[in-house]
Amino acid sequence: MRGVRGMPEISVIIPVYNQEEYVGACMDSLLDQSFEDFEVLAVNDGSTDASVSILEGYEQRDGRVQLIDQNNSGVSVARNNGLSHAKGEWVCFIDPDDYVAPDYLDTLLKATERNTDIAMSTCVAFDDQRSARQHFFPESFTARAADEKVELFRQLMDGSYAQPKGFVTAIGVPWGKLYRHAFLQEHGLQFDAALPRMQDNLFNMQAFQLAHEIVYVDYAGYYYRMGGLSARTYKNNARGLYHPAIDERARLMREYHLDGDATLLRAWNEEQVNLYFQELKAVIMLADPQSVKQAARTRAQALGPRLDQIDVSALSPAIRFKYTMMRNATLCSLLVRALRAKG
Repeated sequence: MRGVRGMPEISVIIPVYNQEEYVGACMDSLLDQSFEDFEVLAVNDGSTDASVSILEGYEQRDGRVQLIDQNNSGVSVARNNGLSHAKGEWVCFIDPDDYVAPDYLDTLLKATERNTDIAMSTCVAFDDQRSARQHFFPESFTARAADEKVELFRQLMDGSYAQPKGFVTAIGVPWGKLYRHAFLQEHGLQFDAALPRMQDNLFNMQAFQLAHEIVYVDYAGYYYRMGGLSARTYKNNARGLYHPAIDERARLMREYHLDGDATLLRAWNEEQVNLYFQELKAVIMLADPQSVKQAARTRAQALGPRLDQIDVSALSPAIRFKYTMMRNATLCSLLVRALRAKG
């Protein structure tokens, strides 16, 4: 049965860049869904491997699959491109190296009600050695009023909030959700391609703020493939690529008046410290042994104006210690020694 005006009920958007090893399993899991009224928009982001030929095979095999080509422009542009082609009443994002359970779309759709703008779930995080069922929140809930959304904003800024020890990911991801398409269109919500980091988290921050009703179900039908902390991650952190996202978070905090909530203000200040600390740590790990202390002190000094904007009184003792290490030359040297010894 088709949705309104004969359009599919759900548009599934998959941004694909060089995922020949995994994209077939992702597609197989979608075409094995118990709910069948959906379209798959696979956006090829300039892949140079066999991803395109694999997707062409699925497009020829199943009329619900559409392959969209674009020059390599990044995952945010690819997701936005998918949104511009979407015809469904609901929009769902899936990453090409992940896969979903047969009842995934059906379960999320059944969780929605008349006024629901976003339906969310959790996942199973896995790699070649292990898998771990995640619980973003202890139980299912519905959030409508501003005070009911505080938990969501808090986890956007602190992924560990409300989660068991050993958590892997958090609610800021774009997958594991259904977004009402008309809701996204009404508010012009897209992923900010100008941000080098945290585009999905900030997209959700806006969506959570604007949504009339958000439903979270403690259901894990999404299988998220974990990746390790690579040398590329260190290099990106060392380049300060989180700074534009931090600035955008600050703007949204003010615009939405979230900085008036003490718990969110604390989470926001602690998120900044953690991101700057990761930047300093990356500089330390990548620097030559002969110049590492100077490199650390130089970066800590460069971060000074940003650290000046943090409300130290709002920090927990552990986060305040991180802050102090970045502001104190002696403690910064001790940090260098500890991190380099740990390797």
